[in-house]
Amino acid sequence: MKQTSILNISFLYTLLAFPAFYFVYKFGDVSDIAHDFFQYYRLYNNWDWSSVNAPFNMRLISAFLVFLQNKIGIYYNTATAFDKYLGYGFDKCVYFNAILFNYLCVVFTSTFIYGILYSELKNKATAFIGGLLYLLGFGTIFYELMPCTDAFSTLLFLGIWFLYRKKSKWIYLLLAAAIFQREYLLMVMVLLAFMDFVRRRDAFFLWVGLFSVICFGLYFILRRTYFYTPALSFQTSASSLWQSFLHPDFAMGTFIKQIVLTLNIYFIYMAFVFYKWRKGLSIQRSAFYNINFLLLQIVLISFAAVLGNNAGRYYYMLAPMLIIELMLEAKFLFEQERSIIHTD
Repeated sequence: MKQTSILNISFLYTLLAFPAFYFVYKFGDVSDIAHDFFQYYRLYNNWDWSSVNAPFNMRLISAFLVFLQNKIGIYYNTATAFDKYLGYGFDKCVYFNAILFNYLCVVFTSTFIYGILYSELKNKATAFIGGLLYLLGFGTIFYELMPCTDAFSTLLFLGIWFLYRKKSKWIYLLLAAAIFQREYLLMVMVLLAFMDFVRRRDAFFLWVGLFSVICFGLYFILRRTYFYTPALSFQTSASSLWQSFLHPDFAMGTFIKQIVLTLNIYFIYMAFVFYKWRKGLSIQRSAFYNINFLLLQIVLISFAAVLGNNAGRYYYMLAPMLIIELMLEAKFLFEQERSIIHTD
């Protein structure tokens, strides 16, 4: 694939994502759907991680990049919903740069999805649709573009998963980086690697799983020591996690509705799988099991770690994998279309 083609696609995604970027900057209210921003703000503004509660004080990679970008002084001033916080001493330039950084991450992720799909399917239209599904996804505007750390975490996961599929040793570097970006990605890779090892008995998957466990153990130790804060410390207590799992203190009906609303891409994927199953067509069973066990995993984690209604938000970090597997399952449709065109 030519470099100019990738640049053109990236530029097109940049234009298509701009309305969502501007909408979030203009009308997004962090107190409603991104209240974690008030923790990250201290990192973005002056790198004061010692005043930030765990685990937010360990999500350092994207926060540091936003901090550097903010130092450059990029800023567009206009009336926004965020203006009501200016009286409390918050800097609007920091808010703008956090959203701008996430906007760039979304564009890079869409382009990355395009590149993977094109290399697999050799079809530009199909690959473009895949990147567009992420760009226009429910969680992209409500989670990824908001001024938190989800967008870069999603991009990091896509990089990890890409190297995982390629069986590249560079994956260990990105897994180590996940310690200081999003610990959830390590839990995802533990489950994925051990499931694939059981199915294929390939030592690569075993080593990836073990290394992910080691990285998560290091994360756990750092959070309990160097980065320790009393707030949310129950998340590192086995007894507290068990009690929270057995006795959830959030409304189950609201939890179910919230996670269902964020799973539009998942439901499209499941619809394709069901259609192929009814037609007697082969499906990628390993991908099917992985996707559904990962959904079950984040639901169980939500109960134990008291993530409330954020299960769908966390699962959306895996959206690129879901989209790519969806497009690969739908490959037969595009092959049939090409066959019809050639016949005509």
